[in-house]
Amino acid sequence: MKNRFFGATLAAWGLVATVQNLSAQVIPGIETKAGGMVVPQGKLVMGLKHIYFKRDSMFDGTHEVTNMEHLDATANVTLLALRYGIAKDTDLRLVIPYKQIRATAQLGPNDVAIDNAGIGDVIVMGKYRFYNDHGYQLAVGAGVKLPTGSTSKGFKKAPPFARGVNTPLPTQPGTGKAEYKLEFGASKIFDPMLRADLHAMYTYRPKAEHDYDFGNEFLFDVGVVKGITDTFNIGLEYNFKYNSSTDMGNDTNPMLRSKLPFKAFSGSAGYITPEIQYLPFGKPKLFFGAGVSFLVHKNLKEYQPLEKRRFLFRVGYMF
Repeated sequence: MKNRFFGATLAAWGLVATVQNLSAQVIPGIETKAGGMVVPQGKLVMGLKHIYFKRDSMFDGTHEVTNMEHLDATANVTLLALRYGIAKDTDLRLVIPYKQIRATAQLGPNDVAIDNAGIGDVIVMGKYRFYNDHGYQLAVGAGVKLPTGSTSKGFKKAPPFARGVNTPLPTQPGTGKAEYKLEFGASKIFDPMLRADLHAMYTYRPKAEHDYDFGNEFLFDVGVVKGITDTFNIGLEYNFKYNSSTDMGNDTNPMLRSKLPFKAFSGSAGYITPEIQYLPFGKPKLFFGAGVSFLVHKNLKEYQPLEKRRFLFRVGYMF
């Protein structure tokens, strides 16, 4: 259940952005993607972010329902991100994801096991800050997710009990098609020990290889970070995602699809994420962060799995 089945994605690439004033002690939250800020001109920031979650619960609409197939799935996603300030108000970022997905389920009389790992689709984004005054910063950006992940025909394999009916499962590392992204960010620095960030992103997704449909996506994140000592900060975020309905077309048996636990995410979900940051030198030259996202509301478009918690860790360094 790669990519969109776990919704991982790629909502998490702001892990390596820093504040413009290098003496500030609070950095953007773990999921707010730096809000309206950009990396200072001539600076390079490198970071790693790791996301772990487990999906062994099924939902339909706003309710948790019986996990009829006994789905037990785990995901480990590691993002390597490079971000470089190419001008005073502009930066570029490159994000390379590596994913490891393991899952078991009982489909009819058959046990199904999935163990997929590999590099996913690489993301390239540019961000321009068009306002920077009185502690407020506003930015817009655009980019593309390149089809670099694997889409081999092995991912088209249907469950054994399908008896020749082609029923693709959304387990491939890549989509085989480019996806296009637009973003808006805003930040407010109240003082060196308090900041707020907001970020919104829309992704347009054409139908992928093997007739997969992952749905267009809208992400919204807002958070506040407060310094409590010279080296420790605490933060709180709200994270929201919405994906349009998916349609596998004539390539999928509708009755079979309705019973499968392996689906691309569709619907909406919101999370609350408390977090902590550690800056060993009191500046964002080197920083660490960790957080836990808790599911607080959901409204899914069909029977599908969803994680109740996500565990996040990041480390970054500015050259």
